Amino acid sequence: MVIEPPVCGDTYVDCDADPENGCEVNVMGDALHCGTCPVACQGSCQAGSCVPTVTHATGQREPFYIAVAGGDVFWTNANDGSVMQWSRERDEVSVIASDQIDPAGIKADATHVFWASQGERDPFTGTVMRWRRGSDEEPVAVAAVQAEPFGVELDDEFIYWTNRGGGGAVVRARKGSDGRGPFVKIWSDAGLPHGLAVDGTHVYWTVLPQNDGGGRVMAAPKDSTGQGPFTTIATEQGQVREIALDANHVYWTTSRTGTVMRAPKVGREGEVTALLTGQRNPRGIVADRTGVYVTDPETVNIIKIWPNGIVGAFVAREASPYGIALDAERVYWTNGLGSNGTIESALK
Repeated sequence: MVIEPPVCGDTYVDCDADPENGCEVNVMGDALHCGTCPVACQGSCQAGSCVPTVTHATGQREPFYIAVAGGDVFWTNANDGSVMQWSRERDEVSVIASDQIDPAGIKADATHVFWASQGERDPFTGTVMRWRRGSDEEPVAVAAVQAEPFGVELDDEFIYWTNRGGGGAVVRARKGSDGRGPFVKIWSDAGLPHGLAVDGTHVYWTVLPQNDGGGRVMAAPKDSTGQGPFTTIATEQGQVREIALDANHVYWTTSRTGTVMRAPKVGREGEVTALLTGQRNPRGIVADRTGVYVTDPETVNIIKIWPNGIVGAFVAREASPYGIALDAERVYWTNGLGSNGTIESALK
């Protein structure tokens, strides 16, 4: 991100009359200062005008994590153990799977949807599941008897997930696995891994602290078989949660300390820096060339950090936004409202 502040003009405006932070608001895209300051939208701000968000589903029971592929949207409902789909072609909501035990992370590609069902603890009964998109087939297990699987990520050939129980592990398997393996532990028995992300060469993951200190961000080559090499991106991060990547950087959220952090990816130079501090409970995070988007279920706004470092509200007056995903055109998120959660989206 560019360090130099933007030049004041029609797009960037000094809303707080503080000369030290310059023209700190993008009035073309900030939903709390849309067109001028302060003008708060019910929804997003597009080219200086308020635009309502699109609601894809209502009446969801604590919608949790979310994925999008080919314009279709998929999510897990934590309260009733269901996995859901909104079809763009039919503009309708359907159930992919029910009776899942604490479903969590979810991802999709052109042909399948994958998710983690955390299962019971004693003994461990967690599963990583797969369903063929557009079919009448029942979901099948990619991996069974897993120790509280949580985060999920994909590349062209493999599925990756975190096991938060049993000492912790980051695991991969072929996407077409029949549930019996082989399962490769990239990293194991060293903490409580939570979120993860992959690029062309590495897998990155967060490790929750086991006491008041700690909290790490780690990386390893995707083809690691448990011997590393392991890279420690950051330490002493507190309650580190979700993680995202763009071309050059790793981003993550920390819930208790209320920060959004950034560090260079493996092989790149730079320091660990705080992009945002003093937040209530930042959780979900996604990033691409248009910026970094952050959800906080204790606020009514989704935060956007533009590539030049300007911070604003991507959307305003939402109801407990949590999971977040994006595609080439839109950002999608879950609003976790108990028995009346919604699935929303807006243009970037």
